[in-house]
Amino acid sequence: MRRLDPPQIGTREAFRMCISAKISRPMWTLLSSYEEKVVIAADAYEHACRTSTLHHMHPAAFAPPPSKKHDRDALIAMYERRMGPHHPGRPVYEEARNRKTKCPMCGVGAVRQVDHHMPKSIYPYLAAVPVNLLPICSDCNFEKKDRAPTRYEEQILHPYFDQVDDDRWLRARLITRSADGRVYRARPLDSPAGWLIEFYVDPPTSWDARLAERVRFHFETFKLAPLFEDQAADDLPGIELSIEEAFQAGGAPDVRAHLEGLARSRARLHKNSWMVALYEALAAHDWFCSGGFRQVAAG
Repeated sequence: MRRLDPPQIGTREAFRMCISAKISRPMWTLLSSYEEKVVIAADAYEHACRTSTLHHMHPAAFAPPPSKKHDRDALIAMYERRMGPHHPGRPVYEEARNRKTKCPMCGVGAVRQVDHHMPKSIYPYLAAVPVNLLPICSDCNFEKKDRAPTRYEEQILHPYFDQVDDDRWLRARLITRSADGRVYRARPLDSPAGWLIEFYVDPPTSWDARLAERVRFHFETFKLAPLFEDQAADDLPGIELSIEEAFQAGGAPDVRAHLEGLARSRARLHKNSWMVALYEALAAHDWFCSGGFRQVAAG
């Protein structure tokens, strides 16, 4: 996950922008009557984000009574219509979507959409709350779906509030297999029948166990292991030449140093980038550094 600064537009400002123009008087009156409820709900939501207690948020406290379906629909429409093109709330949507970053949920995809961290269908008071609107890629938005956490470990990471990248938690390993499918650690000059790069979550032992489970849940929800494996498969042929040049210059030690340098360079920006995990894993494998890179690059 990639950390992002929270939006500059506050809840009350966003709410008033949404109802400032192109709205009928009855609808303005209806929505205005919910302003304080929305502001209070936004404060409760932000507190839950900061304390990792989103699973304690009861939907009834974030929505009109079931008998007021029209009000519920109107609050949800503040996002669906009042933030649409040529409507006064559009700047709130644009602030969320137009971040100069990759998708904060996966770190790979281009931001194409805006997602409600807590679903607007379940928490209508949060439909137009800026800190509940996150930039996201299409794939991650599809994987997340409209679901809310029911326990601590089911809280996916929030890019505005969760800080987990001070420590390394993403790792990778190069796995080689023999002709009979057995996993074994190939040695220099071996020709294993198969290989694969495996990405996994490995938090430091100093972490609270529940935080570690949250990170694993995020990792699994967005299917980051296969995503990163695809990225690695595309990347390896592109660095084969530089690895070959390092090998010709100084053999396996120079290949290892080259890969470790690539990992350090990538880690300066994002410590838990898939590239950092990949290059460290390759540098740690004697078979790869001793010439196995040619077999890997060949696919």
